[in-house]
Amino acid sequence: MTPLGIVRCGLKSDVREPIFETRTYENGKSEIFKTISHKIELIEFKIRSSLSNGYYVTDSLGWIWRIEKITEANEPLEIYCLLNDQNNDVKFDIAGGEHLDAIEAANEDWILHIGTEDGEVQQGRAKDDDWFPSRLVNMVGFNKSITTMHESGFKTRIPELQANERLHIQYLTAYDKRDDKKVNTWLAVDESKRRLENWIGVW
Repeated sequence: MTPLGIVRCGLKSDVREPIFETRTYENGKSEIFKTISHKIELIEFKIRSSLSNGYYVTDSLGWIWRIEKITEANEPLEIYCLLNDQNNDVKFDIAGGEHLDAIEAANEDWILHIGTEDGEVQQGRAKDDDWFPSRLVNMVGFNKSITTMHESGFKTRIPELQANERLHIQYLTAYDKRDDKKVNTWLAVDESKRRLENWIGVW
């Protein structure tokens, strides 16, 4: 719950089995479950409170989806992070930057950002085989991503993975009192996979 609405992050799939394992990290926690042909770890965490510019945000929340294909069976999956049930006075805008896709939601009193990696970052990870399959390197790139931007957030259609291939998707959100001289909520959602893993304690 935020002063602007409710941020919901979730999965659309035909089958979701019960959680069979939970983990606690230095700065986060996770649930692990299976679908028909995937094993998924969903990590939830707070973004580090002190930003690079010395500012803070009122509150934040982030999610990392670590998806591993465990069978060859085809299975459509979609994950999302959207601001729902927003107040009538909320206005949306695009707020991306270098290596960042982001949306902004604001009214006269509050501002919120939801951010995720852009296609260039995904392509870079594919080239390094870093939780993005190298064989899918041409699926992403400049102005080309597996994540689509919507007015109120993002949806990611998981590509058809092969057995043992892994995929990392992250969504970050932060909100604060509105101050047009600050960009603290935007900076809060502009984080790399490696920095997040180091902060959370994921190895």
